Amino acid sequence: MRVENAADLIHWTYYMMDWKKVQQWPSDVKCADCGKAMNQVEPAEDPAGRSYDGYVCHSDKRLLWVKAR
Repeated sequence: MRVENAADLIHWTYYMMDWKKVQQWPSDVKCADCGKAMNQVEPAEDPAGRSYDGYVCHSDKRLLWVKAR
């Protein structure tokens, strides 16, 4: 997934994503609210080549972005 400005990711919410079009798969990361396993979302990459991993909990409608290592 390409993004114009990585700083915009912090403003993206669960409801701004079309979850039918976003690739996702199970992860070992647990949701801080409900404790269920979150799904990992396809990475977002900005024009500078920086990559960010996304994690989503569909139960709590929580979406997190973390800079990839």
